[in-house]
Amino acid sequence: MPSCSRDRSQPEDAFDVVLVGIAARGLAASARRAGLNALVLDLFADEDTRALAARSLQLCRRDGLALDPADLFIQLARHAGPDTPLVLGTGFEDAPDLVARLDARYRLAASGAETIAALKDPFRFAETLACLGIPHPRLFAGPAPDGVPTLEKRVGGSGGGHVRPSPQARGPGWYLQERVDGRAVSALLLGNGKAARLLAFSEQWCAPAEAAPFRYGGCAGPLALEPRLVAEIHSALSRLTASVGLKGMASADLIIGAGAWHLIEINPRPGATLDIFDAPPLPPLLRLHLDACAGELPELPLLVPGAGVEARAAGLFYAPAAIEVREALPNWAADRPAPGTRIAAGDPVCTVLATGRDLAEARAVLARRMDHLSRALGTAGRAAAE
Repeated sequence: MPSCSRDRSQPEDAFDVVLVGIAARGLAASARRAGLNALVLDLFADEDTRALAARSLQLCRRDGLALDPADLFIQLARHAGPDTPLVLGTGFEDAPDLVARLDARYRLAASGAETIAALKDPFRFAETLACLGIPHPRLFAGPAPDGVPTLEKRVGGSGGGHVRPSPQARGPGWYLQERVDGRAVSALLLGNGKAARLLAFSEQWCAPAEAAPFRYGGCAGPLALEPRLVAEIHSALSRLTASVGLKGMASADLIIGAGAWHLIEINPRPGATLDIFDAPPLPPLLRLHLDACAGELPELPLLVPGAGVEARAAGLFYAPAAIEVREALPNWAADRPAPGTRIAAGDPVCTVLATGRDLAEARAVLARRMDHLSRALGTAGRAAAE
């Protein structure tokens, strides 16, 4: 697979929406479900992304899994009209300046640069939460106080791979956050810059690696929470949305303990829970995102477990060793690399999907499918090394 795409055949402004991110397959699937012809630009152009999109272009990358802004602007100039809505996925959390440049040239359907800066600057974010009376862990720029367990995090980081226990931040661009105990929960929400609408809650878990004990593992939902907690969280997220001007689909990472909860961070973009929530009974989430960016919030009840609501789980499968994908992956895998793709040990291979009557069954099916892939791709990795 080439590292960059240089397809010049598509005329400008022939798409309903432009989707950009490190990996944009979930957005492409939501666009297809909404009946939208999407131009998708990401770092992988996986097989299923190409099948879902009206046109899929593989962007150049830099510094591992970072978008190359120069190539992004070249491809947008060639293939995207200035009036086509531009939706941002992962890859912009630490780049408000890049978002501002995009906003100046294109019709951005996303939170703007100032909102992203307000949410992803950890100390500014904590100050905002304190002013709004929203519970959150303490932050430290220097060493942790005696007896306070802390996690070191990278400013603007995502995916959990940058998080590790530490009593001391390593330097500029890093900080310490107090570690609080409880269940990791994510709230899917929509903002219109003035208020928020909660759509669903999910549970999340880690897939620890030696150097990344909090690496993102997966999610499952919908999850039912106590009505009191739901009301408190909804109120807090609406106040925060109005304060920072959050627009479109976003997720709030929470830790919920015994009788208490903390807001850990906001991801101001569509995220991984598209894989479990962009299905009936909810309408197409990308359509809701575009409407929210235009100021409209839907009158939808919170999605909770019950009759007619299937439990869904999605997990990231990481390569157990350096492998070469030699055949097509099962149809319950998404983000499928083409046969012949080489993947380094520890890098993500694909997303594994599962359903069940409840969360326990969905996660059990997911675990069996993960085990199947581990055995099959582990054998492929040994064969590739011989």
